[in-house]
Amino acid sequence: MNRFAPLFLVLALLVAGCVAIPTKNDPAAYTQAVVQDAIRLYNSEGRQAAIDHYNSPDNVDGQWYIFIIGEDGYSIAHHNPDILGRDPALRVDSTGYFYGDEMVSATEAGKWVSYVFTNPDTGEETLKHTWMVRHDGLLFGSGWYEKE
Repeated sequence: MNRFAPLFLVLALLVAGCVAIPTKNDPAAYTQAVVQDAIRLYNSEGRQAAIDHYNSPDNVDGQWYIFIIGEDGYSIAHHNPDILGRDPALRVDSTGYFYGDEMVSATEAGKWVSYVFTNPDTGEETLKHTWMVRHDGLLFGSGWYEKE
């Protein structure tokens, strides 16, 4: 047996197990990865730890941040404290589009919802594309903003 065979086997397994990590250059894929990371944190650290983390300004990474909607449709985690406890009936954008029903209809498979919202990077109202995933009765979301 070749003495390098075990090394080649290990390297082959490492390469086969590698998964491409999306970058911000692919905002849709990056957004979906951010939401999956939030669900992983929730699963490993628990509900309250996830809520505490995502209520923090440390949650914001440019235009990306996680928000969590509770079983009753009210926001339970968001970096902006003004959004916490927001009545689901108030999920209406500046164009009059009621996007709340779209968000709460998301399933475990996930759903894209687009609406106008204030971009934390620019302070401007911009079309936002949000990826929503239902997990353990909660809705996890994050989104990206279209460039003008």
